[in-house]
Amino acid sequence: MIAYVDGTPSGDEAVVWAIEEAGRRGVVVRVLPRREPDRLLAEAADAAMIVVGSTGFLAMSRLSTGSTAMEVAVRADVPVVVIRPGLPDAAPGPSAGRVVAGVDGSALSEAAIRFAFTEADDRECGLTLVHAVDREEDREPGEAALTRLAGERPDVRTVVRAGLASRILIDESAGAELLVIGSRGRAGLSGMLLGSVSQAVVHRAHCPVAVVRAPPG
Repeated sequence: MIAYVDGTPSGDEAVVWAIEEAGRRGVVVRVLPRREPDRLLAEAADAAMIVVGSTGFLAMSRLSTGSTAMEVAVRADVPVVVIRPGLPDAAPGPSAGRVVAGVDGSALSEAAIRFAFTEADDRECGLTLVHAVDREEDREPGEAALTRLAGERPDVRTVVRAGLASRILIDESAGAELLVIGSRGRAGLSGMLLGSVSQAVVHRAHCPVAVVRAPPG
């Protein structure tokens, strides 16, 4: 496991979270100081995950300045967990103590869903699958899809709501262990975008956010 130190409060909290997580998993955490993205990604090639602070993501409106955290999140072949400083900042919600995963019905979310199931199993906690629809009349297909994903597991909660996906995910994140979202991820400045939903979630979620890049293809 890799923790990236960037000298910010969120970077410091990322190190603390990574050390606690590594202790829970019984693995070693490597704490790396400032690195160029290419070097950081090379050093993290064999890591289970990379943990970064959220401050780097605040540069999204100034992408011309570059952001190591952002570029790592969109290019890493392993999950990248983003830590915001000062969490928790909301009263526990319906998914408190659980892992939450966004499901959009595309290949983009498949890797994130697999990761979310594994994290819930490892943490011995429940999993909440969340799907947003545009209209109430679209709920039934969404509910059927999540029911198939949940299978026979009684510890899986499914949420299908009409509205903004980011808002629903943020609501469910209050008190959650981890919120998992998918990312296509592309190298280069033109690809350094997570999408509007992912951006909002990374900035405003009430728990750590795992960005899981979909495999190329």
